[in-house]
Amino acid sequence: MKSPSAVRRRTAAAVGRVRDRIALDRISDPALHRYLSHWRNWLAALAAVSMISVCWPVLGEVTRLPAFLLPAFAILGCGGIALVFAGEEAVRYGWASTVITSAVASLVPNDGPWPMPIPLFLALLAMTVAALWTQPLKRLPVVLAAVAGAFVVGLPFDALVGWIFGLVVVGMAVAFLRYRARSQREIAEQTEETEVLRAREAVLAERSRIARDLHDIVAHRMSMVVVMAQTAPYRLAAAADAEEVGPGAKAEFDAIADAARESLDEVRQLLGVLRPHGDAADTAALAPVQGLGDVPELIEGVQAVGVDVELTDTSDHSSVAQTVGAAVYRIVQEAVTNATRHAPGAAIAVRIEEDPVHEGRLDVEIVNGLATQPLGATVGGGHGILGMTERAHAVGGSLTAAARPGGGFAVRASLPIGPSVRAVA
Repeated sequence: MKSPSAVRRRTAAAVGRVRDRIALDRISDPALHRYLSHWRNWLAALAAVSMISVCWPVLGEVTRLPAFLLPAFAILGCGGIALVFAGEEAVRYGWASTVITSAVASLVPNDGPWPMPIPLFLALLAMTVAALWTQPLKRLPVVLAAVAGAFVVGLPFDALVGWIFGLVVVGMAVAFLRYRARSQREIAEQTEETEVLRAREAVLAERSRIARDLHDIVAHRMSMVVVMAQTAPYRLAAAADAEEVGPGAKAEFDAIADAARESLDEVRQLLGVLRPHGDAADTAALAPVQGLGDVPELIEGVQAVGVDVELTDTSDHSSVAQTVGAAVYRIVQEAVTNATRHAPGAAIAVRIEEDPVHEGRLDVEIVNGLATQPLGATVGGGHGILGMTERAHAVGGSLTAAARPGGGFAVRASLPIGPSVRAVA
């Protein structure tokens, strides 16, 4: 016995072959072209033609309608079946036509078992199901009331109560399923939007922290330039081999100090708005920025709480730019924190060394093994990897974070040793 899916595929293929023989490109009406472009509409049209061909002679046999009205009643009553897959508006018009036609036909004297001819009753059931599934939820009571009215006109009393009860039950079930599906879809959309907003907020927050670090670093360096330029004449005069600074040289020193001071003001205007407000925030903002030399202290603090961390640092700290050192510190800090949170009890190895292949690059690697202790209840996904990636990109580097084939996790970053243009941009 063939499966329903195989039957659907063969039916769709057969309809597709028939459809391909018709030159759809020659159809100018976009609505008709769109209708004929889908194989389900072809099946619906075939079903409608079949029902019309059955309804027409049946109406002539059981009703006393004039012969010239038979095709009109058959088409108006059963033609809506061709629109069951054509969209909400098309189904609404087809359903209304079927309800009105079946109700009017029920008022015509006939010799059938029911006032409503059986073909029209079947078409009414089909269009009612289509209307319940496609019309807005707020209109479903109207659909049920109209169909119930057609039942009252077209069904005998002994069958009326059962069919109306079944109609209400089916209507409530369809409404519940559609409401549940819509709620799940809305929840999924809201969840996706929330994740996007959280990721965007994480990026903005990390960029704000990076900008504050750059502000502190640039402010420190430029302040030193100002001080050195202003005190240079006095230091030269007070040296063991005193040197007299002429008016021209002193003017140059003053110009250097003024230019550095103006640059410092401009940097503060551009980046100072990113600082948090409040006394506590201002105090934290004035704290020195951690760098490469602070990594050992960071590791010692983690080791003090019982975490097995090993640091291997062979880099020349004096040659590493301060912005890069700050990025290394933050990457190591976040990676070690993630390892202790997501792999409790695992050994962590931190390696910082100059790239032996690419000159002027610094390799940073944080690797942890499998967890040896149960995970805590607070473990969950965050934006740590995103923040580390932003840190690496800010100084012109790159970062990868992925699970290891043998178990555990590895974070690897390649950063320029000297300052990068991207770090200032």
